[in-house]
Amino acid sequence: MFRLNHIYRNIAFLVSAVVLSSCSGMLYTTIDVLRPAKISFPVDVNHLLIVNNAASQPKTYGHKTVLFNENQKSATVDTDSLPVFALASFAESILEKEFFSSVNLEHQSINKGDFFSASLPEATKLKDLSEKYGANGIVALNRILVHDQLGETYDEENATFIAYLEARYEYNWSIHFPSRNHVFSLVTKDTVYWESESYSRQRAMNGLPDRRDALIDGALITGKRAVNQFIPFWEQADRYLFDMSDKVFKSGLDSVYVKNWDGAIQIWDGLMKSVKNQTKKSKIAHNLSVLYEIKGDIKQAYDYSNRALETFLNTTIIDYRQMMFVMEQNGILKARLEELDLLNKQLGEK
Repeated sequence: MFRLNHIYRNIAFLVSAVVLSSCSGMLYTTIDVLRPAKISFPVDVNHLLIVNNAASQPKTYGHKTVLFNENQKSATVDTDSLPVFALASFAESILEKEFFSSVNLEHQSINKGDFFSASLPEATKLKDLSEKYGANGIVALNRILVHDQLGETYDEENATFIAYLEARYEYNWSIHFPSRNHVFSLVTKDTVYWESESYSRQRAMNGLPDRRDALIDGALITGKRAVNQFIPFWEQADRYLFDMSDKVFKSGLDSVYVKNWDGAIQIWDGLMKSVKNQTKKSKIAHNLSVLYEIKGDIKQAYDYSNRALETFLNTTIIDYRQMMFVMEQNGILKARLEELDLLNKQLGEK
């Protein structure tokens, strides 16, 4: 399975990167979680074409300037190249993921219409392009709209001027499968922010990048980040483990420190069966849930999380801070379990 092998190719490194740190009697770690995309490509769609179908945004539209003691003003910024830069970054990131056998980009816009009415590409044009590139899946960018504001504020506590530029990007996409005659639409939004601080008002403003250059950089950044809407992606997330003074528990923790997950599971599973204290039993079940999640067994992780939650609720005295971590883990795993079918479908796993 081309997709499955490549999306998992770095999993050994990702798991080995787990490092534990102490946090008020607990331990926490950052793990890498594989999340599904919003779009699901059929397994046999392995040749992708990316098409520029975006008309240029008018220079005088969407650009505002707000300075001290002045009314808001409209600005003129040349943004006609934003679709080209955004799609170049998008296509490069798609290639890096190695999710498709081939990726091609038609960077010249095929849109001859109006910027304010984003429209789908002509079916005949897409058919010709799909035949030209041998593509069985097409992603078209139908519009990129940016609303940006240049402004300044004053930090009274530090007696400094802050100049800023905020750019909010909105992408209108359509996904086409010519052989199936299926079309899906997707809108993605992202924001890029620049800030400059100085005791001098002028220096603060001069510390910002050129406005046109900044918007191009923003298009490169947001174009790259948009890939996560189309391809499953790794996301870092914090997980928390309970710590206890029990010697047997500590021996399991020693295994965790050297990433011997199975060794720790064996020790803690045995301890959970023998320990009588319900609070301790719940903590151990929670820790086992985290370890099974690290191992990628989400169902088993959820089962142990349910046991941790049920045991906690049956204790005479409830520590609500500790229970919060158990409930949070339980909610996360429930959501991940619901995502599994979609993720497996996107990876081409049966």
